Amino acid sequence: MRIERLGVKFFCEDAGGVALPEFIPIFHRWIQSKVMPETLIDVADYSHVPSGPGIILVAHEGIFGIDETGGRRGLVYYLRRPFDGELAAGVAAVTRTALRACEQLTSEPELQGRVTFRAQEMQVFAHDRLNAPNTEATATAFQPTLTALLATLYPGVDCRLAHELDPKERFAITVTTPEPVTTATLLERLAA
Repeated sequence: MRIERLGVKFFCEDAGGVALPEFIPIFHRWIQSKVMPETLIDVADYSHVPSGPGIILVAHEGIFGIDETGGRRGLVYYLRRPFDGELAAGVAAVTRTALRACEQLTSEPELQGRVTFRAQEMQVFAHDRLNAPNTEATATAFQPTLTALLATLYPGVDCRLAHELDPKERFAITVTTPEPVTTATLLERLAA
């Protein structure tokens, strides 16, 4: 089994006072200013969809978004195409990209103090139901890679993993840890 089209979501700690359409001009500015190393292309508004994809920023390499799937807002990043190389490197790269986007968003002048992310909670998923169905076999195949990532992000901390087996949903594992940590700290740990 080859797990491809990986994604990560970091949930918002607090963003209730920020309406989804407020992210649109920010994402447009990211495109114009090339604030991310990815090739940013376009912005799409799905704010009318309840518990949906929210506002997405399409890049050549992947999709960024302020996602409200499951009724929980967060920043999501997932690959649009299969990645080359080892699964562990792909998961680390996707996580690094999502963390950089979290840091960039919290530094935007109109969002400072209004949007924060729960770095002690993340969801890792496969946006590929054909190659990574939501089954125990996929979870078992993914476990060593996830364990290695968590050892880097949360060294020495006991992480709780939640995986709901629902064939109608994409494969996803939600990770929570009691350690208070910031997205900047996680980014530093991935760079080490």
